[in-house]
Amino acid sequence: MSKMPNFKELFNNIKDNNDYQNKARLMQYIGNVLKNTKKPVSAQDFEAIVDFTISEMKKLIEVLPKAENYEQKSKIFFYENNLLMVLTLSGGNPDNLSDDKIAVINEILELTHNECIVENAVEEMFELESIEKADIEKVLEIVKPLTDEYQRGMLYQGLNEYKEKIKNLTSEAKTQLAKFVADDTERLLKSSNSLDDNKINNLEFISDVCKFFIDERLLTLLEKIMSLKINRIRYYALETLLENEKEVSTQVLAEFAEDLTYAELIYSLLQKYGKANLFPKEYSTPEYLAKSDLVHWLTYPTELNKEPDDIQLLGTVTVRKELFHIFKYKSDSTNLSEDLQNEYLIGWSGNEGGTFSNFDKLCDFQKKTNEKTVKYIAKKLLK
Repeated sequence: MSKMPNFKELFNNIKDNNDYQNKARLMQYIGNVLKNTKKPVSAQDFEAIVDFTISEMKKLIEVLPKAENYEQKSKIFFYENNLLMVLTLSGGNPDNLSDDKIAVINEILELTHNECIVENAVEEMFELESIEKADIEKVLEIVKPLTDEYQRGMLYQGLNEYKEKIKNLTSEAKTQLAKFVADDTERLLKSSNSLDDNKINNLEFISDVCKFFIDERLLTLLEKIMSLKINRIRYYALETLLENEKEVSTQVLAEFAEDLTYAELIYSLLQKYGKANLFPKEYSTPEYLAKSDLVHWLTYPTELNKEPDDIQLLGTVTVRKELFHIFKYKSDSTNLSEDLQNEYLIGWSGNEGGTFSNFDKLCDFQKKTNEKTVKYIAKKLLK
């Protein structure tokens, strides 16, 4: 069970910090602690939480209208949402909140709601049991005039969030959505030589979600997307192209195979559609695919958030009939504590999906030979 923090001291340490994203993550952590304890905090802690959250909400009311762009605003939304979560989970008596504090909460809620015009429109649309052409047009008319690329992306993030409900669109509504998305994709591809992070993110979301309302024009655009040297976009485009029995360039597949982050994903995707023979043979070895599997896992934002700087096979071992490739790797990722940075750590990839790393130091498990080291790792970590 997570230990309850000293709220007053914690809040005093961060109150003057204007990094809303990091503060939001800290509030997430506190919220998880409160969830796990499953009991109200003390009256003293509740008072500290109320004073801090209300004070921070007042600041957000001031800074939100002054934010330079929608990406900055979204960080404020994220922080505001987590402040409310902590206040709610603290378990104190809301009746003890004064009218002025309740007014602050209502003001930030209203201000946030009024800013999130795309998110609100998408959410309202997907609340409908049947989504007609007029319903999708209502949403698109809000998005069309927007020049902030991050805010336009709220449409594509919303479509991905509600993708299971896209089936509720009538055929006319899907046609209308496909036309807009195709037009927007063409617009983005015209600037393919100068794609910033927001445009790349939007193309990634488009490539992923368009399969639910695909047409020939979108398929042609996905083929154009395959010429981009950005594999996190091309991966989703490839999946839809394979599903629709389109030919894929062997050169593109070779480029995927050379990318450790995506090689195993692409091999598995080709296997799924009976085209594993198209994957370059020199990259289809069990060791390389296992290494790719672990590297992809390590790139998650919750792990290293990047590829390791070095990764080497230590050996293989079978545990409960599953074959594991054990690797050592090192990284300077800031996600790691200083004592773990640039030290060899242990990770593994199992052929049945058992891929993981606890960020254990290799030196703590090192034996005289690699074989003994691998066996010891298996005994201690792969139980």
